[in-house]
Amino acid sequence: MPPNPGFASPGFVLAWCFGWALLIILIWQLRLRRHDRKHELIHKERMAAMEKGMPAPEWPDYETPRPANDSLWTQIKLNPRWPLGVGAILIMLGIGTTIALRLSGEDYHQRVWSFGLIPIFFGVGLFLHYLLMRRD
Repeated sequence: MPPNPGFASPGFVLAWCFGWALLIILIWQLRLRRHDRKHELIHKERMAAMEKGMPAPEWPDYETPRPANDSLWTQIKLNPRWPLGVGAILIMLGIGTTIALRLSGEDYHQRVWSFGLIPIFFGVGLFLHYLLMRRD
């Protein structure tokens, strides 16, 4: 049996695993850099206040533990237009899936091409959710 050059190749598996690892490290570094810039700005404000002889602003409570019932979902500040972005991504994903399955030469893909309609309608639903729930 000839080797399969598709998804089971060792190069693809390595690229997939290390690609996700690099993405996680990149996100972590960006968040850390933003945190450092915030602390640096606070430090500059305190130094400027001390040079002018003004009382230094109080430090925010960084070390205060969060309440036990405070979950990650309550801390995430979502953009109020998130349904538009997620809906557009789902619609494009559904269109791409539908076209790819429909143009595929395999008989099974010809029968299941309509599964790409699920994310399309979900994205349209998110668009409608945004239109109905937005504040005027």
